[in-house]
Amino acid sequence: MTVGERRGDVGSVDSALLDHDQAAAYLGTSRRHIERLWAERKIAAVQVGRKIRFARTDLDEFVQRNRVAAVR
Repeated sequence: MTVGERRGDVGSVDSALLDHDQAAAYLGTSRRHIERLWAERKIAAVQVGRKIRFARTDLDEFVQRNRVAAVR
């Protein structure tokens, strides 16, 4: 299950490659945060000419890499 599926808003994000605003909506964060993560190369992206696009799978991998386990 992906982040967007858990959030229940995948319908608004249809394409395989997402722009900054779509990626922000998918992760439930701001566009500025996505821009910062990209600038710091913490999330992978595809550059098509001057446009930057983010694959859902790369965003899901970012979430998994940054997952913090619960303390029991």
